[in-house]
Amino acid sequence: MINQGEIYLADLDPTVPHPVIVVSREEFNRGDRVVAELCTSSKFAVRSKLPNGVPIRAGQFGMTKDCVAQCENLLLVNKEALHPGPLGLLDALRLREVIKAIGHVLDSACEPN
Repeated sequence: MINQGEIYLADLDPTVPHPVIVVSREEFNRGDRVVAELCTSSKFAVRSKLPNGVPIRAGQFGMTKDCVAQCENLLLVNKEALHPGPLGLLDALRLREVIKAIGHVLDSACEPN
């Protein structure tokens, strides 16, 4: 079962797998797709200060490089694109920051349940 807050490597393009954070609720993750958002390591210094970005440092939550959860970049990902087993799991505080940053993108006061 795939859970909210888990981080997976996903084959999103033909070059390099990208880490993604699952943000959809567990009941939606039972189908063949999950809603995920992309993490990126490019432009960390700039993106980590934006209200739609949540910084994650190397060594946190299974990440090997500094990256930023790009909360404006929501994706519907086929489960087949996910590599087996999560890299890591966000703690409750960081998941809350991600959900709130998604709310910023949507101009909504989002909070996790």
